[in-house]
Amino acid sequence: MKKKIFICSLVVVLVGGALCAGAFFQSIPAIKSFENVKSSYQSSELFLLDRDGKPLHQWRQNTHERTFMWSALKDISPAMLSAVLKSEDQNFYEHGGADNKALIASLYQRIFKKSSRGGSTITMQVLKLTSMDKKVYQGLTGKLRQIVAAFKLESQWTKEQILEAYLNLVPFRGEYRGLSSISWTLFDKRPQGLTLKEATLLSVLIRSPNAKPAEWAQRACWQEPSLCAEFQASMTELSRKSTASLSQQYALHLAQKLSSTGAHGEVITSLQKDLQVYAQEIIASQLRSLESQNVHNAAVLVIENKTGQVWAYVSSEGSDKKSSYVDGTQALRQAGSTLKPFLYATAFEKNLLHAESWIEDSAVDIVFDRGVYKPQNHDRQFYGWVKVKTALASSLNVPAVKVFKLLNDDSFWSKLKDMNFRELKEPDHYGPALALGVADVTLEDLTQAYRTLAQKGIYSPLRFDLKTDHTNEKRIFTENSAKEVAQIISQSENRALGFGLDSALSLQGASVKTGTSKDMRDNWCVGFNSRFTVGVWVGNFSGEPMWNVMGISGAAPIWKKVMEWLYEKYPDTEVSLAPVAQNKTNKAPQVYPNARIVYPQDGMVLALDPAIPSVNQKMPLLVEGPKAHTLHWKIDGNRKVSAHQAYLWTPSLGKHTFELYQDNELKGSVQVLVK
Repeated sequence: MKKKIFICSLVVVLVGGALCAGAFFQSIPAIKSFENVKSSYQSSELFLLDRDGKPLHQWRQNTHERTFMWSALKDISPAMLSAVLKSEDQNFYEHGGADNKALIASLYQRIFKKSSRGGSTITMQVLKLTSMDKKVYQGLTGKLRQIVAAFKLESQWTKEQILEAYLNLVPFRGEYRGLSSISWTLFDKRPQGLTLKEATLLSVLIRSPNAKPAEWAQRACWQEPSLCAEFQASMTELSRKSTASLSQQYALHLAQKLSSTGAHGEVITSLQKDLQVYAQEIIASQLRSLESQNVHNAAVLVIENKTGQVWAYVSSEGSDKKSSYVDGTQALRQAGSTLKPFLYATAFEKNLLHAESWIEDSAVDIVFDRGVYKPQNHDRQFYGWVKVKTALASSLNVPAVKVFKLLNDDSFWSKLKDMNFRELKEPDHYGPALALGVADVTLEDLTQAYRTLAQKGIYSPLRFDLKTDHTNEKRIFTENSAKEVAQIISQSENRALGFGLDSALSLQGASVKTGTSKDMRDNWCVGFNSRFTVGVWVGNFSGEPMWNVMGISGAAPIWKKVMEWLYEKYPDTEVSLAPVAQNKTNKAPQVYPNARIVYPQDGMVLALDPAIPSVNQKMPLLVEGPKAHTLHWKIDGNRKVSAHQAYLWTPSLGKHTFELYQDNELKGSVQVLVK
């Protein structure tokens, strides 16, 4: 009893003497406001959630400590609040900042028991956690400052604010600071879901953050004896958990992108997790199938047309693990034929051409400032006179260059510039080759441009969150020119010359175009329906060429599977694209059930070009019909050829009859005059 009286007297003397010293008061740090402390708190992690709040990715931004999202007191489990008060400050709601009994007990233990037991309240600990200079509260004098400051803090903050700040700032174990980080790390849950067992295990870590498993379990047993067996059973699993990251990561490259723009903390993105995961699986499957052809990388972007919100943002390294941080949606790669729709849209807008116009596909020398350009089609063939819709959808190169020369200005380049294609050089750098896509573009920019066509010629920025602000909308193409191009690249018969009628591009209600760059270094497939635009790139981040892989076999299968998933989950409720108006001067072919003649048209007149070798002048014979039946042509009543694939007929002077048979039953007939 005498010892306690002596200690109490000593404390009173020390405190009284200190309070009489003006210098002592001046040395007490200013108290920060709760709002200031909370606003200055920053998570070490960027957390991406999908549009429905599902976790997508966790990206570490601060390598010095681990702090997660600030947890409001109302979002913390009552079990955790009770456990931490039981462990750290049982009289928290009774004292005014310092607990006299705890301080006396602490001083007694230090002097007579050689114990390091502290007497700090939660309020006093918050002072240390929020102070820029921790030394100011060290030693006996520092403890006195802390006591006085604690009373001051309690007069400015509420008890709830003090407890909330404490739980968000207190170190738990190793580099983990704050309840949220340790809760996710050890139990893979938010603080609001902590049970009594979990809360007890966390609360006892505060006083001994580096305790070994046996000591950790023992401390928990002292606090909650009834759960002792459960604490000991948990030790093996908990001691192995040392990384605070989601078990699966789905949006690495978007996390990189958003982090570089200053995003931090928890961000609800516009991504749809199921679609994001599905796109990754489809990419992985396609890359495995093409690995023997030196294909290792791919990227997919899915955009909702109306809002500009990105629903999927995927860049896969495939087997090339060294390039896992390369973002394929942002890498500059040669565009190939994917720029042709914008070239033709520009010509349509100027009324220079229309879908039904004829254009010659023949050898030509293009003379320009830097020399002579001799464009060729990818198959090294020429097809003579073809309709513009066929030239565009079948991706013929020579007609594209002729359209470029027909424009005779920089209007095509200006359209690309207006759609914010990055790194676009001046027009003279490309010359006529710009028509064939020699410009370097990103998948993001290219997919955005196709979305402009989907939006009937209107461009607006992308969104990676759920905002729908369209203040930056601008018209790039007239509605008619955008719709005409969309219709052309939506119809299988238009692309049959280059790709056949049944390909990975055949999808009802969708407009789509592929592209392959020089030496097969890049594959593209970009297309849209009324709601979504999907862009795909396939190639190698290293720049190595693929081996015999075109857009139709590399990128297109990925595009089609993603589009089919979207059709299934989000049905296209708008009216499908209307067919391009046919030339009214031509008589419609006779059509019979099940199979029909697509091309040529009945009554068509063709003129041979004497300047082109006859072997290079071809006319496609195109049909639509069931694969389960035998389809064949009869040409002029006797010559039979298969009609299951596009057949290139060599025209000869005179009138010719083409009959379509299905299982030897006549299904259609047309006549063509060749002059």
